[in-house]
Amino acid sequence: MLCSSSWHYIAGTNANLLRMARRDERYREAINRADLSLADGYGVVCASRILGAPLVERIPCMDFLDVLLPELAGTRVYILGGKPGTAEKAGRCLRERYPDLQLCGFQHGFFQDPEAAAEEIARCAPELLLVCLGSPKQELWMAEFGETTGARLACGCGGWIDVCAGDLKRAPESWRKHNLEWAFRFLQEPWRFGRVCMSMELPLLALWETMKKAFGNRKAKGD
Repeated sequence: MLCSSSWHYIAGTNANLLRMARRDERYREAINRADLSLADGYGVVCASRILGAPLVERIPCMDFLDVLLPELAGTRVYILGGKPGTAEKAGRCLRERYPDLQLCGFQHGFFQDPEAAAEEIARCAPELLLVCLGSPKQELWMAEFGETTGARLACGCGGWIDVCAGDLKRAPESWRKHNLEWAFRFLQEPWRFGRVCMSMELPLLALWETMKKAFGNRKAKGD
C-alpha cells in the first residue's frame, strides 16, 4: 500500500465494533471501505467459525504494527491521538524502537476541527499515519478526512498509543495466548465493563442468524 500513490486505510474490528456497525450505517460504510480489516477481537473469530467462514486467528493491531513498522525504514510517520502529551511520549518510544523510521509529527486527539487536523497533518507530509482516536471515531475520521492528509496509508490503532507511551501495560503473553487480553485491559480500565458485556453479543447474534438460515434452508427443501 505504501508503494501506491493512492490513499488506503486499515481498520480493526472486534465484537462490539461489529455490533455498532450493524446499527450505524455511516460507521458500517467506513469499515467496509477499509482496504484491510483486522480481526482485532476473539469474538470476531468465534463468530466467523459459527457462520462457517472461519478466520485463522485473531490479529491485534499491536501485533500487526510490530510486524509492519520494522519493514518501513525511511518512512515518514505521523501519530494522531491520545491525550495531550501522549502522542509525544509514543513518538519518543517509536524513535527508540524503530530508529530508521522518520517521525515527522504528532497531534493529540482532542482537536475541535477534524478537517483542520487533517490539514495540519498534510503540512508534515507523512507517508504512514497512525490514527489513535478510538473507535468509531478513528474509522469515521479516516474515511472522511484521511485522504486530505496526503498520506499513503493510515492505520486505526486505538489503544496502541497508550501502550507505546507507557501509560498502559499490555497483557502478558500468557494472557494473550488464552485470548484474555480484554480482561487484562479491563483490570486497568474498569470503566470498560459495559463494552466487555456488549462484546459478548456478537457470537450469540451470529449463532442466532446461522440457526435461522439453517432452519430456512430445511424449510425450503420441505424437510
